[in-house]
Amino acid sequence: MTIRFKLLGQLQVYEEDRILTPQAHKLRVLLAALLVHHHTVLSIGSLIDELWPQGPPRTALQALRVYISQLRKMLHSSSSSGRLALIGEPPGYYLAIDEGMLDIVEFDQHRELARTARDRNDLETALHHYRAAAKQWRSAPLAGLREGMLLRSAASRIEESWMAVEEGRISLEIRMARFRGEAIAQLRELVAKYPFNERLHALLMIALFLSGRSGEALQVYRSTRKCLIDELGIEPGDDLRQVHQIVLDSDRAALENVGMWTA
Repeated sequence: MTIRFKLLGQLQVYEEDRILTPQAHKLRVLLAALLVHHHTVLSIGSLIDELWPQGPPRTALQALRVYISQLRKMLHSSSSSGRLALIGEPPGYYLAIDEGMLDIVEFDQHRELARTARDRNDLETALHHYRAAAKQWRSAPLAGLREGMLLRSAASRIEESWMAVEEGRISLEIRMARFRGEAIAQLRELVAKYPFNERLHALLMIALFLSGRSGEALQVYRSTRKCLIDELGIEPGDDLRQVHQIVLDSDRAALENVGMWTA
């Protein structure tokens, strides 16, 4: 049996059908910080700051040692066949785990394989790995555990990686004429959530254009341009303007000259 740790959403720890997720909030924060930085020693000071971001109590060091002891008991209760140890090493502690135990590692591996395949123009393999990475995603990473700097910065980095995966996956689905209707629906949700992401708007315009809905694509451009001008005081960038002109000209072949589409 192998223990599994999931951070792409709420923290989950389980071993087959046995749930091991700590109930205490401080224990979850500590475990999440150690998992995000697995194999890296986190100093006692950084762990205390993460556990008490508003300022530690006088008993912080003692409490941290109690939490470390409780996590060790939880981990040692596992019958996992893989490497798993919470190790004290100056100036603090680190978690040694097999990388197959952690969903973030699997997510990153598929993302890199997708990028490598796309660079060599192996679009089928790239799409396979983008989809495999996307399947790891359950919801916002480290949900409910972002009080301190370690986990806030980690969550931001992971969300940036997720956005790159979604953009890569959706662009390939559109380009390869796979699930374009679903891609359009997903892009509409994403542009509503990230109104200043011009790549998402451009992908939505392309998907609509290739689906014979040029009028809707042009409306996307008009509303996006208005939003950028009203909210940020800027005009759309080169790629978005180029896609707009392609839709106006009804020139599908010109899409091959759009960097964000072919990259």
